[in-house]
Amino acid sequence: MSPEVVPEKDNAHKDNAQKTGKIRIASILIFLLSRLLLLTYRIRVVGQEHRAKAETLHQGGSFCFALWHEQLFASILAHRGQKFAPLASLSSDGDIVTRVMKNYGFRTVRGSSSRGGPEARDQLVQVTEDGWFTAITVDGPRGPRRRVKGGIVDLARRTGVAVVPLTSTADRNWVMRSWDQFKIPKPFARIIVRYGEPIVVPADTQGLAFGHIKNQIRDGLANNESAAVAALAAWH
Repeated sequence: MSPEVVPEKDNAHKDNAQKTGKIRIASILIFLLSRLLLLTYRIRVVGQEHRAKAETLHQGGSFCFALWHEQLFASILAHRGQKFAPLASLSSDGDIVTRVMKNYGFRTVRGSSSRGGPEARDQLVQVTEDGWFTAITVDGPRGPRRRVKGGIVDLARRTGVAVVPLTSTADRNWVMRSWDQFKIPKPFARIIVRYGEPIVVPADTQGLAFGHIKNQIRDGLANNESAAVAALAAWH
């Protein structure tokens, strides 16, 4: 008797179902873990005047956070329940992040600099026009670490939103062995979330001016992080 031949389509469907199941389980576990951690965190938000200023620069009150990928965890949790539409990659990790963010009430835009970039930017343009604020990890999704890519500059010049440097720093972290040294604050951590001075990107930005804006964002993040670290040190 010859062995039964399983059609390739059925195998692919089974593999996809297993992958979806794993993503669903992982997203549930991460959401529950983040909720538990959140119950123990003490979070202070600093620099609200910079965020308020950025809101006045756009007719819909929208703006775009610029942050390093390694600081994503605490930065996202600090904005739960707000009209927030961050960018998530099209990878399996992005699938998990999207499910977790949905549980926190976020409207996630899918794409990255390497996959779905133009489509993602078009979606980001739309959500900013709808009055949502967004966030881009400027060195994501795969690095190099702490090197600003141009996607956020392109978004800002197309939409007219200001770029707001966003930093989160904690007094104790787990640091992952990943390209970005991803940080998860430990239980009962004190966390400073700080907004930096908004950066305005003219609609006609290109060439050398484009690179200058990227450097402004890099420097804005560095200055904002220094101020956040100082605020954390002064927290008694």
